[in-house]
Amino acid sequence: MRNPYHTPMNSPMIEYPCQWSYRVIGSCEQLLREAVSECIDVPEVDLSVSNHSTKGTYVSMNLTVEVKSELMRDCFFMALRDHPAVKYVL
Repeated sequence: MRNPYHTPMNSPMIEYPCQWSYRVIGSCEQLLREAVSECIDVPEVDLSVSNHSTKGTYVSMNLTVEVKSELMRDCFFMALRDHPAVKYVL
């Protein structure tokens, strides 16, 4: 089922498979790494630290992974979003 807010008029055409990037934000780098390994079930992921907050409260990480479909891309997003170690996914 397609998202009712996802209209062809304003959405980009994405050809799958493709590399897709997420920004994953949480309070602990190690916990974010564990969350990614639990949520993303593919052999190759590129995960690197992007930024630490000024006070060191949050860390953001860049995650790039190959997705084979829109469904796979959305499932990865939702799994990360729902993981307790993840505060935000962009």
